[in-house]
Amino acid sequence: MEDLKSAWASIDERLKKQEILKESIIKEMIYKKANKSLKVLTWSELTSIPVFLALIPFIVWAYRKFSGTHLSWDIFILFMLLFCIAFLPFLIYKAYLLMKVDLTKNFKDNLLYVNRFNVAINREKLGMRFGGPIIGIFMIIVYIELKVDIFVWVLPGCMFIFLTLFSYWSYKKIYDKNIRSIQKNLEELEELEE
Repeated sequence: MEDLKSAWASIDERLKKQEILKESIIKEMIYKKANKSLKVLTWSELTSIPVFLALIPFIVWAYRKFSGTHLSWDIFILFMLLFCIAFLPFLIYKAYLLMKVDLTKNFKDNLLYVNRFNVAINREKLGMRFGGPIIGIFMIIVYIELKVDIFVWVLPGCMFIFLTLFSYWSYKKIYDKNIRSIQKNLEELEELEE
């Protein structure tokens, strides 16, 4: 009878160890998936900051080179410069939110930062829905005033279509997908901790 009890205790102990091992493997897999999604978002945000920083000197150069010839061109270039300068702190804020996420720390704080980032992305999408057509209309007015050739109309038209499709794709496949992945993984990690 004692041998049976000790064998049963040994089996029970091994089952508990296997359960703990299985749980730690699951946690590690969830952590890796969340970390991968977080890295994709962080990389995306951190690369957008230098792009906007590089645009500002180019816009200043274009304004100095071509200013004074047409009022609509001057207004358009100044609008783009102000947009880049105003959008830069927003990009830095989004990157800051992502860098505050530390998957080894408090789940609620991490979820808070990810949710704030999600709100910022949704605001950015809304701004793009209204800002993109405004920029397009501005360009049409400038081109009409400049009386440009048909080729000059085709190039920005194709660029506008490409940027619209690329923006739609990136918001769906990069931002929405990875934000949902991080949120889901954080919730799963929290459930495992409980």
